[in-house]
Amino acid sequence: MAAETPTALIIEDDDDIRRLLEIVLQQSGFEVGSAVDGATGLEAAREAGAGTAIITVDVGLPDIDGYEVVRRIRPEFGGLIVMISARSTDADRAAGLAAGADAYLTKPFRPRELRASIAEILGADRGDGALPDTLQGGHE
Repeated sequence: MAAETPTALIIEDDDDIRRLLEIVLQQSGFEVGSAVDGATGLEAAREAGAGTAIITVDVGLPDIDGYEVVRRIRPEFGGLIVMISARSTDADRAAGLAAGADAYLTKPFRPRELRASIAEILGADRGDGALPDTLQGGHE
């Protein structure tokens, strides 16, 4: 076989959102793992290591703040980190990016919007590294 299937890790406590992310990432060609809280997510990220292409992290996790999860993952992880949250202020976005996230997506979103955002993030990663403003909160 030529290329290895890329992997994704979802750290999300909401069952419906986690399942939606799993479906969208699987349809985008990823093998997907998931965790329901920050501690489990940190352990899963350590175990997955460099083989993971993208990690999504919910800001409002039940045990460890999502920003802290990203701060702990980022030094050891060179892939993409996408924060996902219902918190949509500029300060929230800035905190996510400052923690080490590559993009910050806000809930609620439709599956098609999520798929398009993931495709943009992955496309930017393969291009010049600049993420579109829409993924960093640069538009309405």
